[in-house]
Amino acid sequence: MRDKETSISVVIPSYNSYATIGKTIETLLRQDFDKEFEIIIIDSSNDGRTTNFLKDLKDKKIKIFLSETKLNAGEARNIGVEKSSGKIIAFLDSDCIPPLNWLKQIDKIFEKHPEISSLFGVYTGGRTILEKITGGEYLDKYEISFYDGFIEGNCAFRRDVFEKGCKWSETRRSQYVDLADCIKNKVKIPSLWASNLKVTHLGRVNVGKIFKSGTSKFSEDRKNSKNITKVLLFFSILLAGLILLISLLNSGLLMLIFLTLPNLVFIYYIAKDKMISLKYKVFLLPYLLMLRWVFWLGWLYGLLINL
Repeated sequence: MRDKETSISVVIPSYNSYATIGKTIETLLRQDFDKEFEIIIIDSSNDGRTTNFLKDLKDKKIKIFLSETKLNAGEARNIGVEKSSGKIIAFLDSDCIPPLNWLKQIDKIFEKHPEISSLFGVYTGGRTILEKITGGEYLDKYEISFYDGFIEGNCAFRRDVFEKGCKWSETRRSQYVDLADCIKNKVKIPSLWASNLKVTHLGRVNVGKIFKSGTSKFSEDRKNSKNITKVLLFFSILLAGLILLISLLNSGLLMLIFLTLPNLVFIYYIAKDKMISLKYKVFLLPYLLMLRWVFWLGWLYGLLINL
């Protein structure tokens, strides 16, 4: 039976996280928070060190569940929800360090905004432009709305969200997809994105990960013929337009237009992206376009190796 006195459950997925998870747990145990909370760790490590370290933890706030099979983050988070008892369920990654008032912030925001179902924060500590972009450091927002995505390692939800049947996607990438869609279409109670809710992210992100993310998206899309058809139609239209433009080229100005037009679709999606504030979209536009190309080249690579 769920312990009604537990205010917040913090769920942490773990896989070979020995280098960072100790600091994550230590900071959680030192939280400036006078209400009951629990730390639920779902670990599927195979390195030995992580599992042994977790087994030695004795604090009564910590509950550890070990899996002999490797779990992706979405699978681990869903298990964590099942094992949790809090009225609010927060999610933190094993390579994230929250400030000492993190739980207090979450609690106060939900008390201040009874009209929200969930709360999304951002990462800080990015060492490159790419890490700052993917971590939401170029986001200046405190807005209640429905969102198609969010940062998975710094967020919290009222328990009702999961009791109404919402779950994390159990895919290799973008585990937020099913959850965000369920909040929008089933729960129908908006979320608050608060860019002042920050945790320090110790993980590294590079261009290679963006490329692999595109390849992983193809692996997911190939299971849904509608998704494959839409993407291939997009590339077909783009290619047909390029061929037509090439046939019309007769000046340097037209060549410039030719080089610019393929990016218009990406600019449209960048403009819709809620992860970056407008002023940074303008300033970082060339970089953001490059990342879009890298992602979709990864998708095309996935297509080619599976032909």
